Amino acid sequence: MQIPTPNPDVFETQCWAYHIISHPQELLTEGFDYATPGRFRKYIQWTLQAAAEPRICTKEEPGQLMAAFQVINSVMLAAEALLQQHQAGEEHLLVSHDPCGAKLRLLGRKDRADPYRVFRRFFKYQSTSLWKQDLNRALGYALSRAAVDDTMNLLPLYWHVTCLIEAAWVVQERAKAAVKPAAALQSA
Repeated sequence: MQIPTPNPDVFETQCWAYHIISHPQELLTEGFDYATPGRFRKYIQWTLQAAAEPRICTKEEPGQLMAAFQVINSVMLAAEALLQQHQAGEEHLLVSHDPCGAKLRLLGRKDRADPYRVFRRFFKYQSTSLWKQDLNRALGYALSRAAVDDTMNLLPLYWHVTCLIEAAWVVQERAKAAVKPAAALQSA
């Protein structure tokens, strides 16, 4: 009997980054190098609009949409890891100034001040495996001529996933801002 080996690609990055990223903060940096929060918002919007109608999404190439949803899936897994670190007291990146307010559409002041609040709400709504199923189903409907059935509510999917992307971007921007002063002190 063969003993299964643990998956080293816990954030499922091999399929879009072409290498394994093992730290959630690195994943966020690479994910937002791939696309901006505004671009991810458009990918989500276009996909869910096409899923709601019996037509194929034509706003973007199917391969591009699939890759974007793989990045979104990885960001979701990184957010879950960051939330666990935050709850364990390992992450303390709450900053009062907001370096990224203009790029955010859905996050309110409280959510910008504490992006982990968005993470908690996201994973309280449903589990990671259910989120992955919903994202894959929506993408499948968007890339086929079938319309989504009545069992899937697309508005909460749009809202929660877009808020998660924006909150992850806030965490990533604050981590970058926290690294810059430390690097300046080391070089002095």
